[in-house]
Amino acid sequence: MKSKAAVRRIIDTLKGIYPEALCSLQYGIDYELLFAVRLSAQCTDARVNQVAPALYRRFPTLQSFAEADPAEVGEYIHSCGFFNSKARDIVACAGKLIAEYDGKVPG
Repeated sequence: MKSKAAVRRIIDTLKGIYPEALCSLQYGIDYELLFAVRLSAQCTDARVNQVAPALYRRFPTLQSFAEADPAEVGEYIHSCGFFNSKARDIVACAGKLIAEYDGKVPG
């Protein structure tokens, strides 16, 4: 694991190389960004931004994700590819965030 100083140097270097970089994933709550990043693996950010609104309407809270059937989550994210594993990961992650982190994404 990298030290905090090493991570800071990496971040500063990236900011120097890409000073205007912005996150193209759309989100409103911290866990939505976490889930969007998971969905973006082997998928475009544009596709994630297309499927996310319906996904978050159906599962509007972290608790609703934690209680969800991964198969149903998979229906909403099917076009992102690898939807079975991504759906399982998102449901498990929601449960872990609630159980171990008081519903907050750790810093």
